Amino acid sequence: MSVQRLRRADSLAAVTETPESLGSKAFAGLLKPLPFLLVEGGDARLAIERESRANAYGCRPYSTPETLAFSSSTATSISGRAYRRAERARRELIEESIAVGVIEAFDRKIERLRHSLLACLELGDAEIVFSPSGTDTQLHALFFARQFLGAPVTSIVVGADQTGSGTAYTSRGQNFSNRTAQGEAVEKGTPIAGLAGGIDSLGITLFAEDGTVRSAREIDAMVVDAVEAQVRLGRKVVLQTMDSSKLGWRAPSDACLCEIAVRWPHAVQVVVDACQMRIGRPRIRTYLDRGYIVLLTGSKFFTGPAFSGASLYPAVLGDRIAAWTEMPVGLSDYATRFDLPLRWSAARAALPVAPNFGQWLRWEAALEEMRAYYALPVCYRRSTLAQLAEVIENSIASSKHLELLPERDASKDVLEDEEMSCRTIFPFLVKHDGSSLDFDAMTKIYRTLNRDHSCDVPDDATDADRALVSIPCHIGQPVKLPGAKTILRLGVSARLLSESWSPDPQTAAENLSAMIRQIRTVVRKIDLVVRTGIYDVPAHAAKPVQQAVRAL
Repeated sequence: MSVQRLRRADSLAAVTETPESLGSKAFAGLLKPLPFLLVEGGDARLAIERESRANAYGCRPYSTPETLAFSSSTATSISGRAYRRAERARRELIEESIAVGVIEAFDRKIERLRHSLLACLELGDAEIVFSPSGTDTQLHALFFARQFLGAPVTSIVVGADQTGSGTAYTSRGQNFSNRTAQGEAVEKGTPIAGLAGGIDSLGITLFAEDGTVRSAREIDAMVVDAVEAQVRLGRKVVLQTMDSSKLGWRAPSDACLCEIAVRWPHAVQVVVDACQMRIGRPRIRTYLDRGYIVLLTGSKFFTGPAFSGASLYPAVLGDRIAAWTEMPVGLSDYATRFDLPLRWSAARAALPVAPNFGQWLRWEAALEEMRAYYALPVCYRRSTLAQLAEVIENSIASSKHLELLPERDASKDVLEDEEMSCRTIFPFLVKHDGSSLDFDAMTKIYRTLNRDHSCDVPDDATDADRALVSIPCHIGQPVKLPGAKTILRLGVSARLLSESWSPDPQTAAENLSAMIRQIRTVVRKIDLVVRTGIYDVPAHAAKPVQQAVRAL
C-alpha cells in the first residue's frame, strides 16, 4: 500500500517553529487552572455547558461528592483523589520543565505513564498508543491495521448497535466530529487523508430488527459469513469485536475468533473494543498473545475524567511499527509524537510536536483510580461486585416503573475474566401506565436525575419526597434499542469499591451498607420522577451542583 509523508503544506508554519518557541507556548498552557486543562485536548464532547457547568454527559472537571454516581457505563466526574493526583502530576511536570524544557520533560512524563499503565495491567511487553477518547483509538487502530494488511480493507464492526455513535465514521476512515483533538477544523463524515481510500464498512448488530436479542451462535455465524464473503472479494478485514458493549455484552465468542484465525491467518486483524474496561487482566493478556489490538479507556469502569483512550499493541506488531519510516497522511490531525512509544522513533518523527496536557492529565487521574482498585484484595473485589449485582437486580425488580433487561447468554471464565465475570452494567426500561417511555422522555429523566428539582415537585409532596428529589443522581445515558425501545443504565464502577474498602471488616461492612442505600435511593428517585412527571415540567428552578460556582 502506498503511503505519503505526513508533512503537509498547511503545517509548514508549525514545522518551522523553533523548539524554544514551541516550549514557551506549551509551558504557558500548562499554567492554566486544572479544571480548564482537564477539558482540553479533545473534541467538542468535552465542552462544558454554561448552565449546567457539565459536559453533555453530565460530568464536571472537579469532584462532586454529593452526587450518587452510577454512570460509569457512560462517564463520571473526577474524584477528589484523582483530582489531587492530576494536580501533583502537573506540578511535577512544571518543575521538570524548568530543568530540561517542557518538550523533553513531557516526553519523559508520558513514557513513565505508559510504563505505569502497563505495570498496573500486568502487561510487560505490550506497546501503548494514547489518544483523547475511545473513538480516537478506533481511528488509530484502523491506521495501523490498514498498514499491516494492505488495501482494500473492510471494517466489520460486531455490536454495531452497542458501540459509540462515532464508530459509523471511524470504521470508514472518516472524521467523526467537526473538530479533531488537535484543534483542526474538519467536516464530519468526510474522508481522512491517507486512510479512507479502499476502506469499506459493515456492521453486525446484537439485536435483530424486531428487537429480539440474537443468540451467541447466530452472531458467530454472521461474523464468520461476513469475513468469508469479504475475503472472497479479495479484501482484507479489520474485525472489531466487543468486550464489552454499552450493555455489558461480549461478541463474538472465543471459539469464533479462533476459527477465523485458523481459516484466514493473514487476512484478518482483530481489534477488541474493551473501552468499557469491564475485562479481566488475564483476558487482555490472552488477546495480545493472539496478536489482537486492544482498545481501552480510563474513563468508564475506572471513572477517570472523560475522555481518555489508549490502544494496546502486542510486541510482534510493535516491532513492525518501530521499523516503519513513513506514516499515512491524516494521522497528524488525530495524534502527536507523544502519543506513540519512544522506540517508534521514525513514526514519531512524522507527527507534530504538540503536547496534549488535557489527555495526559485525564490519564494520570484514571491511573490513580486503577492503582487504588487493583490494590484491593481480589476476594473483596469479587464478593463486593457479586453483592452489588444482587442488590441492583432486586432493587429494579421491586420498582413499579423499572424493568431490567436480562443478561445475554455470554459465557464467562472466572480465571480469565476475574471479578468481571460478575455483571456490572444493568440496563432497564422505564414504564409508565404500562408503556415503555421513549427516547425523549428517557433523556429528560436522565437529566432530571442529575440535578436538584425539589422546587418542581407537586405542592402536596412530602418533605421526604422533596429531600429525595434534591439528591443529584448520575446514571448511564439513554441508549436506543430496536423496536422503538430506550434503556437507561446503572453501572458499578471501580471507584465504588476502592472508596468503600477498609482493612477493618466492620468499617468495610458499614461502607458497603451505605453504598447499598445509595443504590436504593437512585431507584427510588427514578420512581418518584416518573410518578410525579416532573421530568416533563420546565425545570426553571433546577439547581446545578453548588460546588460548580466555587470551582469555576
